[in-house]
Formats: sequence, C-alpha cells, structure tokens
Amino acid sequence: TMDGVNPFAKRDPPSKTEYYTPISRSGETMTFFRPQKQKAASKPAASSYGTGIGDDCEAVDVTDTVPEAKIGQTKNSRESTRPVEQPRGDISERERALKEREEQLRRREAELGMVEREIKHLKPNWPFEWYAIEYHDIDEEIPSGKKAMMKRLYMNLLMTWGALFINWIAMLGIWFSGDQSGPSYTLWGTMYLIGIPGAWKLWYRPIYFAYRDKTTLRYFCFVISFAFHCFFVVVMALGLPNCAAGGLMTMVQQFAVGNPKSAFVTFLAMIGWGATAILSVLNFKKVQNEWGKEGVDMTSITQQLRNEVRDTLGPVAAEVVRGSVA
Repeated sequence: TMDGVNPFAKRDPPSKTEYYTPISRSGETMTFFRPQKQKAASKPAASSYGTGIGDDCEAVDVTDTVPEAKIGQTKNSRESTRPVEQPRGDISERERALKEREEQLRRREAELGMVEREIKHLKPNWPFEWYAIEYHDIDEEIPSGKKAMMKRLYMNLLMTWGALFINWIAMLGIWFSGDQSGPSYTLWGTMYLIGIPGAWKLWYRPIYFAYRDKTTLRYFCFVISFAFHCFFVVVMALGLPNCAAGGLMTMVQQFAVGNPKSAFVTFLAMIGWGATAILSVLNFKKVQNEWGKEGVDMTSITQQLRNEVRDTLGPVAAEVVRGSVA
C-alpha cells in the first residue's frame, strides 16, 4: 500500500476496553456500556428499559453532540403529539354563530306557530261545535299571566248576556200584566238584545286580541266601549224610570201597583244587573291597573294613535300633493 501497511496482515485483537455497546441516546449525550467480567453460567438480567444488559455492565458517558437537524426533528415530533389549542377568537366566533342559528330556529318556530294558529282560525269552534261562528280559545291563545283576567272578562260577558235576556222577560211580564208602559218597555227590551253581539264585538274581542297580540290600540278600543258598558249596566241595575230597565226602581214600582209576578221577574233582573255591574266595575279597574304596570296609559295610547294616523295618511297626502303639482 501507499503507507507501507499490509491490510491483509494479521493484527492483534483489540483490548476489552475498546469494546462498547450502544444502549440509548438522550438529548445531546451518547451513553455506552463497557462490559466487565462476564458470567458464563448466567444470562444477563433485563433492565427496566428492556435493553437486555444486566447490572454487571459499567456505564460510560461519552459526550457526543447530536446534529442540530436531528434535535429539531425530535422537538418537532414531540410538539406534533401535543393537542392543538384553538385561538379564543375562533371559539367566540363559533359561539356567536351558534347563537345566531338558535335565534333563527326560534323565529322559525314562532312563524310556524303563527301559521298553525291562522290555520286553526279557519276552523271556528265557538260557541258550539255544531254551530261554530268564530275561533275562541283562552287557554291556547292568551299568555299565561293574562288567562285569569281574560276568563273573568268572559264570565262578565256571559253575565251581561244573561241579564239582557232576563230583562227582556221582565219587560214582557210588565206588558202582560196590563201596564200601559208595557209595550214600549218590551220594545226597548228587545232592542237591548242587540247588546248580545254588541258586547262580543265592541269590548270583549278587542281586549281578547289586545292580550293575545299585546296591542295598545285594541286596549284603547276596549277602554272606550267598556266604559260605556259599565255606565249602561249601572243604570239597568238601578232601574231608572222610562229606561225599560228591570232594576231596583222598576221592581218597587211593580210591587206598588200590585203585580207580584212581574215584580218577581224584575227582582231577578235586578240581581242579574247588580252582579254584572259590580263585576264590570271591578274588572275595568283591574284591567287598567294591569296595563298601567306595563307603562300603558292614555298618553302613550294617544301618541301611538298619532303615529298610526301619520304613517297611514302621510303617504296618501304626499301622493295628493305630487299629483296636484304635476
């Protein structure tokens, strides 16, 4: 060879101190073990790391810098096993999107409920199933906090109808008893029967829709018509003369002229009108207190009426002005 050494020449075997067994690599240090005196009869005991090297090995630490590229690969492999944390911005964005989705679902359910209610309105259920003219269901349409008051007003309506009917019977009794005012009383008593559909349309349905839809304009219509209703039932309970009212004064008059039968019927009418008057006044006061607690008074109702008139007539007036200018 060029350096004068024969590569095929027999060489002495290396000493035992030159034999090293690689075991592990940690961080930047290479760890080797130099075998000591081996026991021929026993097998090496496995260490806790599963290397197969027993306790009769001597550890020798040799500093060996691991290349920086391998260190980087080791760090990257460790970091890749860690869970990836999402930024808080992404989490809040997802929560906001979920809330918007929930709100859309609520609106959709409300719209479906309105459609279902409108479909049901096409199927009247009141006053009887075999003779239904309108849809009426307090338990389904009226909010839970207003159901008790609405049922009291419905009872008020039924009592008014009953008092009107008994009053008409009383006027017929006065006519059949031979009283000269009987025909006119009966005529007026018959006309009062218009109050049966009138009470339903003028004050009961407005407050029904006001509670159902939470509209102050409906409440305003109820206030006007029910105030007149209260005045009417009080007059009928008193039985003022020449009013065709089977109330207190009319009953006394029939007893005075000696008509016990007609007097008894007018007594029943007086009880009906008196109970209706008391219940009407109490209900009127309670309804006003309920709406007053919600901030609804005559001032706010008047302002809303002005806004409605302005929004309705404003475009019409503008069209008229543009047409006249053109």
